[in-house]
Amino acid sequence: MILDDVFVFLHNTGQAHNHAIFSTEYLGHSARYYDYLRCSGARPSLRSLVKVALRLTDISRGAGLPENADDAAALAKRVMVAAFDRCL
Repeated sequence: MILDDVFVFLHNTGQAHNHAIFSTEYLGHSARYYDYLRCSGARPSLRSLVKVALRLTDISRGAGLPENADDAAALAKRVMVAAFDRCL
């Protein structure tokens, strides 16, 4: 799942220390939303995908971690592709 890659990136860069922070701050849901997605195999909501893609875009444009800008931009593009696929 694309969100696993996003969580690992954010965790490794010190942005999301745990699943609860990732769920609330980056996905816009309850603290256990990411855990629910992982355990159930459910697809993330379109809202969550767009929200995290926008946050990654902010990171890529220098809002915080300029040394990780290229990685954040590439990840944002992958998330947006997943969001578009969700609409089909």
